Amino acid sequence: MQVFSPASLLRWISVYGLALVLGIEAGCTSTGYQRGDVAAVSMQRAASEVQTQERAMDQTMAALRDLVNQPQGDLRIAFKRYSKALDRLIASTERTETTGKTMEAKNAAYVAEWDRQLQAIDFGHIHELSEARRNEVTNRMDAIERRYHDSQEAMVPLITYLLDIRRALSIDLTTAGLESMKGVVQNANDNVAKVQMALDSLTTELTTSSARMSSMAYQPNQPPPATQ
Repeated sequence: MQVFSPASLLRWISVYGLALVLGIEAGCTSTGYQRGDVAAVSMQRAASEVQTQERAMDQTMAALRDLVNQPQGDLRIAFKRYSKALDRLIASTERTETTGKTMEAKNAAYVAEWDRQLQAIDFGHIHELSEARRNEVTNRMDAIERRYHDSQEAMVPLITYLLDIRRALSIDLTTAGLESMKGVVQNANDNVAKVQMALDSLTTELTTSSARMSSMAYQPNQPPPATQ
């Protein structure tokens, strides 16, 4: 079976995805597979957003480790670097949550169209085959949405923890204050490692599922068709 490689899918989305989404949202007539393409684009966008969130988390933790484990010179500079990185992580997490809700809406629209088409299929065997595929795709969507939701729920206590560290250091930005936070930062590192594993797995699942749902399929490493 021909499938997208993740890199090829990203290139396809940059060329075709925006026009497809805008066309359907503007009210243009669409077929069921176009709804599937829109859902696929939404999943890949979610994958990209999750990757951005993970990079923001890495940058935040790197800034925190530098501040606490290697304090030198003006501590305010390193503290501001950590604070700004944490603000970017919070903003990225908010965007990721919004993107997840959009993905769920696009998935629901695709399933609703599939259900509508199923009602019009007369031959029993064809109806059964399509219904089985519909159930398979829906179950996969549900699993991804649950994993997406769980990963974002895991971010809430982590961000709260990092905010508390920032609050504590904002009133005790001294070498002794930093020393007192070393155990706390190590605990944050351990928690981040677990969240990173979940985000990595989610990104892979989103990218794979996006490729499976797309009407564009070609061999891995084959470039997308050139635009006219």
